[in-house]
Amino acid sequence: MREIFDMPKLERYLDQYKIRELFETEALSFHLCQYDKGEIIRFTTDANQRLHFVVNGSVQIYSLHEDGERYPLRFINDFTLLGDMEFCGAPSAFLLVEVVKPVLCVELPLYPLKDTLLNDNTFLRFLLRSVSYKLALFARSETAFSSLEEKLLYYMEHECPDHQFQGVEAVAIQLRCSRRQLQRILKSLSGRKVIRKVKKGTYRLV
Repeated sequence: MREIFDMPKLERYLDQYKIRELFETEALSFHLCQYDKGEIIRFTTDANQRLHFVVNGSVQIYSLHEDGERYPLRFINDFTLLGDMEFCGAPSAFLLVEVVKPVLCVELPLYPLKDTLLNDNTFLRFLLRSVSYKLALFARSETAFSSLEEKLLYYMEHECPDHQFQGVEAVAIQLRCSRRQLQRILKSLSGRKVIRKVKKGTYRLV
């Protein structure tokens, strides 16, 4: 992560996404930061905690389970708030955010603002919407799908960048099925033109 010292660009994003309007609190100190592909955006519960408004780029949000595995919740390539769950007291190890395409974030350091923001009704309403959305994603990820086909289609629609994956073996592991089971489903969906084979091992949702 590196801070971008470009005030005109920072002001442009603040205006474009009306970020200041999400707060009643005035004179907040925002910063513009960049995260590179493959970086993990980390959240803490100490004085270094920040809110991250993603204004450009793409991230993949994973849930971390007790068995040590990580499960995709959502691929996001539009404006979103990160750090909201941690602000509300969720353990920082509950979710993991990985950068898929270089990300620009408008960041707000929370120290010593947290007590002030807990009394900021405009921000709290926005925070409620943001946290509710992520909880819905988490609940959906825990749903028992009626079939492997349904599970695959959900995975491609909600968890794959550009609704496309590469690597049948990796997806079989992700979906907890055999390679043979997955290939049968891929063949069936391709024949019905629900998905399209781009090249060997790569499929896109139509």
